[in-house]
Amino acid sequence: MTHKERIAVALAGEKPDRIPIFPIYDMGYMATSTGRDIRDWATCSAQQRIQLIEDSFLLHGEIDGFVAHGGCNDDFVRNHQVEKFDEYWRVTSTATGEQYGLLPDGSRCSANGHPLPAEGEHMGWESKIQSPEDIDRFADPIPTADEVEAGGRYWPIRHLAQKYPDYHFGNQCHSPMISALSWCGGYVEGLTTMASEPELFQLVMQRYVDIMRAYLPALKQAGAESTWFTSYYTGADTISPETYAEVIFPLDYALCQVAKEAGLLVLNWYLGDLMPNLDQVLELPIDALVLEQGRKGYDIDPVEIRKRVGPKFCLFGFGYENDYCTFNREGLTGELQRQIEGAGLNGAFIAGSPIIPPNAMPAAVDFYFGEARRLGVV
Repeated sequence: MTHKERIAVALAGEKPDRIPIFPIYDMGYMATSTGRDIRDWATCSAQQRIQLIEDSFLLHGEIDGFVAHGGCNDDFVRNHQVEKFDEYWRVTSTATGEQYGLLPDGSRCSANGHPLPAEGEHMGWESKIQSPEDIDRFADPIPTADEVEAGGRYWPIRHLAQKYPDYHFGNQCHSPMISALSWCGGYVEGLTTMASEPELFQLVMQRYVDIMRAYLPALKQAGAESTWFTSYYTGADTISPETYAEVIFPLDYALCQVAKEAGLLVLNWYLGDLMPNLDQVLELPIDALVLEQGRKGYDIDPVEIRKRVGPKFCLFGFGYENDYCTFNREGLTGELQRQIEGAGLNGAFIAGSPIIPPNAMPAAVDFYFGEARRLGVV
């Protein structure tokens, strides 16, 4: 089987020749693991971004699928000067003279390298969206097809799909929830709007669906097989299952349907407490659940989820993040074997990963993929 065929069989609920491998990498990991500085991601040219993404795709041998993060155009390098000092980088806009700094971990600092003032506990800012009319004024506009192309978002995936046609390439999109929270003032202000004015919040979410209606056909045309639909802040650790069902689910469904209409497979990367929402989530037009380890006291277990979704629905497994960072061979092998035996022996299973962080050890990632190839013959 080709890599693309292997993933297609698993997503269809059948048995490929072996369990496919389909990870996702943090942008910082993509930079550092290929010998770059984390800050190169934000300050590079379009061609440099394409090369960085390709290098990270090639880094770990025979994977079957790859999430190609978004590209960029050359607007940044044309309009900014970057000065690299030992302790920080200074970025200057050549148009306005505005300056800011970047620390080694990629976070912002002052133009002189000093830490920025703490943002406090509000985790956001006052929302400017108080009425439906404010959506056009303060939310992102719906782009034209020419604007989508000119932004360069899908240039890396087009390059990869043309050069490596036997592989499955996907690209991440957010959820309506994530964008609506941002446009409504961030985490606290956005959740407050959602609770107090759910109909307005749904109108804001609809704007993101309309934006992706412009983007997702271009993703398919670039050569992608799937979109990673990212469910974040929709789990029961953040909102109630009732609120998810009544407020969020209809717009999540609409976005998945837009992706389907564009000819894309929909892989729901669920970041949160899934279990109380699982039955509702399975009503979405999705092709797989991409599972992520529990992080706030809840448990996400592919073996338990398999018992509820049946044998034919495709699940992505994962290794634990810290095991990649400490090269815990026993932990990586043991958890992978447990998940395969409990959720993957009949097919419809893909060896995924958490989003691999910048401090993960590339040798540990290699080891995990090697174990997936060894243990994954079904």
